[in-house]
Amino acid sequence: MERRLFIKKASMLTTGVLAMSSLTSFTSPENENSNIDLVPFLASKRIELKGIIVDAKSGQVVINTSIKVKLNRNRFLATQRVIENNNGKYSIASGFTPNGKFSEKIEIEIKAPGYKTYKSQLLLSKNGCNVHSAEWDYNPDFKIEYLPENLISGEDVISQFNFRLVK
Repeated sequence: MERRLFIKKASMLTTGVLAMSSLTSFTSPENENSNIDLVPFLASKRIELKGIIVDAKSGQVVINTSIKVKLNRNRFLATQRVIENNNGKYSIASGFTPNGKFSEKIEIEIKAPGYKTYKSQLLLSKNGCNVHSAEWDYNPDFKIEYLPENLISGEDVISQFNFRLVK
């Protein structure tokens, strides 16, 4: 009987720890600013993706955008954040636990009036951010110079990437 009680308590503790480390959306499901925080509870390595949302042809900053970010850390629960962006700047913070995955796929959807809806994936790893090949499906004029620039400093990685929306 004591063994069953111990197993029941241990499973409840494990479920709670997993929920806390993968569900950051309960703390603040929607932000009004341009920051999205997806950092796990026990992260040892942090990655931050920063940039602006610009027009693909003119390079002008696009304001009044809606950014939806979805991340599947485990097969049961997905983390999803939506922000309304008024200044064109954005920042997405994520991270990796010491014994967790070595890479993550983040699904990004950006909506702006007068532009095609941007849907793509960003691949985050301990070495920085990479774009998915769907980037060229959305914008055939996407150039190699537009790829994310990754700066590694100690345990943190800062990636600079500008989303280029097509009309």
